[in-house]
Amino acid sequence: MNLISRLTATILLFSIAAAGAPFASGGVDAFENIDIMEPNGSRLRETSVRVVFDEGTMRIISRSNGSVIKTWSYGDIKVAEYSYTKNPRWKTGLGLGAASIVFPPLLLVAIPLGFTKHRRHWVTIRTENDFAVLKVGKSVRKLFMPSFETRTSVQIKALGDDK
Repeated sequence: MNLISRLTATILLFSIAAAGAPFASGGVDAFENIDIMEPNGSRLRETSVRVVFDEGTMRIISRSNGSVIKTWSYGDIKVAEYSYTKNPRWKTGLGLGAASIVFPPLLLVAIPLGFTKHRRHWVTIRTENDFAVLKVGKSVRKLFMPSFETRTSVQIKALGDDK
């Protein structure tokens, strides 16, 4: 029985880590599965980041090279807003549709999937002279937002529906 409970605990820990849940160590919350949108000339560059809430600061750190992109003290953050967008799953439906040439039953999945929509969750954070637009992954959104509000004492305003 002891082996089964250890195995269950190990599987649970790995599944939480794989979902991008925050980890805590010494009063620090960190979240992954977040991207920051940054202007790059006339285009936008999407960078995968880790958002870290320390004792008095919020840091946005690049996951690829570990450089700090933005650092704000909690008192500097003035406004935070949440919104989401719905996008059709055309690419997934088209990919399965193409695969149905080889395996025709896939067409039964491809057609309905092409008409479904997935949501992208956005959190915009503003200070007096700076801002960040974050695309927050579905797996961490419901953990990231309460942690942000608790740490910064800034209420995130939902624009549109709060889903």
